Amino acid sequence: MTALRRLSNLIRYGVGSSARERKFAAKREQKDRRLRESFWDGPDWERQDGLARRRYDSYDAYVEHQAAKLDGIIDKLRTQEPEDLAAFQMAFQDCPGLEGARNVLCLGARLGTEVKALHAMGFFAVGIDLNPGPDNPYVLPGDFNALIFPDNSLDAVYTNTLDHAFDLSMILAQVRRVLRPGGAFIVDFFEGYEEGFIAREFESTHWKSGESLLSAIGEQGNLKLESVRDLGERRGMNWRQAVFREDQAG
Repeated sequence: MTALRRLSNLIRYGVGSSARERKFAAKREQKDRRLRESFWDGPDWERQDGLARRRYDSYDAYVEHQAAKLDGIIDKLRTQEPEDLAAFQMAFQDCPGLEGARNVLCLGARLGTEVKALHAMGFFAVGIDLNPGPDNPYVLPGDFNALIFPDNSLDAVYTNTLDHAFDLSMILAQVRRVLRPGGAFIVDFFEGYEEGFIAREFESTHWKSGESLLSAIGEQGNLKLESVRDLGERRGMNWRQAVFREDQAG
């Protein structure tokens, strides 16, 4: 770093630990501003009917992009696992979608912390992910856009990763296919792009608001919204949980 740059940083941020915090905050804001500009005005996203989709050259490009995420966060996930396990246990406690369920499939489960939480509660559960990491006993390699499981075979399907969908309708068609009659689709979700969320490198689907996501799931999946509840704030985002079931009337 040049002497002139050091002097500029000293004038801008000051000295000491608080100066480092101000510098990091300024860098985060600069990055967030670039992401906002890319989302609203750039060529990478298209928006329609309350949903936004990242443009990919091909489905294979999407798969390659999404599978690359774990390599950059695996150490962080392992460090955070005790905190995440407690959060999942709280999210599943008294979840109406799990009442009477015997088996649960978790979509986009990464290292499988949600699967561990469900096992501790007595459920038969397994996860799938494009990249479950090495030697993962809780998560199978798999694509949630093309599930390998038989029709009408699952009591419940859980996900908190709809922001990584290539096309929401593809996932919903698979969920409807594998759920038994009366089975539950449980979705943990956060704010939309008009509610303050900033889409980052690996988001591939996003929603205008939480309500627009719920509406899209109901309409595109022919699913009936049964309940919504707040899960509280975690890592700077406010989470909610929705439970859907097959819309018999539809």
